[in-house]
Amino acid sequence: MKKILTIMIGLLLLSACSKPEPAANNAKPAENKAANAAPQPAGEPKLSEAKPPAFQSSAADPGEPVKFAFEGFPAVDTSAKAGEYVLVPSYNWLTDAVEKGADKVTFIWYVQKMAQPEKEFSEIQFMSERKKVPNAYIVPIAPGQKAKNGDILLTWWQTGSGMERAIVVDDKDPISPIVRYLDIDYDNPAKSRDNVTTIGKMDEKIVPDSFIVLKKEMEPGTSVACQDGANKKQYQVIRVGGDKIFVKGFAGKSFVVAKKDCTGVPLVPKVKEGDRVSAPFVGTFKDATVSKVDAKIGRVFVKFDGMPDEKAIQFGDVIKK
Repeated sequence: MKKILTIMIGLLLLSACSKPEPAANNAKPAENKAANAAPQPAGEPKLSEAKPPAFQSSAADPGEPVKFAFEGFPAVDTSAKAGEYVLVPSYNWLTDAVEKGADKVTFIWYVQKMAQPEKEFSEIQFMSERKKVPNAYIVPIAPGQKAKNGDILLTWWQTGSGMERAIVVDDKDPISPIVRYLDIDYDNPAKSRDNVTTIGKMDEKIVPDSFIVLKKEMEPGTSVACQDGANKKQYQVIRVGGDKIFVKGFAGKSFVVAKKDCTGVPLVPKVKEGDRVSAPFVGTFKDATVSKVDAKIGRVFVKFDGMPDEKAIQFGDVIKK
């Protein structure tokens, strides 16, 4: 009898140990999977897929337009249409220029999308928000352009950021050419995505509708030489309005200058070894002698007077004396 009782107690204990825990303490399988799953890397897109943010056509309230921070420049229209790429500074810099003063702001023109063009102020899609800005800040990128070898383009650094001039080095695909960027210093030591080529010497395939072919002096993106006292300064044209030019200067500082004080710089300089030229050094044109020209990559190599080192100057910034 005692033996049977001992066996029965053992069976009861075994049964109790084998019961599942209450359901309240059990995590759901789906929740466990989500909680424990490691985040999956998105992966680097192929260059042809590395496109700017898609245009968002949903209605938005852009609020009051930000003012133009530079005096003496007239109200201007825009040729950009809804859905097209445009280059424009970040919105917070535009408001800072009004509130703190334009001399306190460094401007970089980034790619955005036109939402709604209007006569003086247009709505720009800044990533997740739409804002109204003066058309004078906006550089349109008209779609449908085709390029050929040697063309000078206005675009943006498509695996980096910011407005760039570029020269076409491979036109097998004229709507999506391979270019060498010109406004990146040729001797910049930073490595490109392949971790071998430096960014000033890399070639990159750009996406369709992301560039305009520059044709003449004084177009947005081209250089001008402007008299400033005894010096001539190198500026990049953003917009011409009447007898004024809104320009971007050295280190991203922007100004409004008188058109009569400025001369357009040829897109492609007609120079050769030994020619005397003027070229920008820290934003000011200095005298130099050409040591060689590499038309394929759009560079004139010069030695500035009194300086021993050779410097590579981009096409569009060299004036023959």
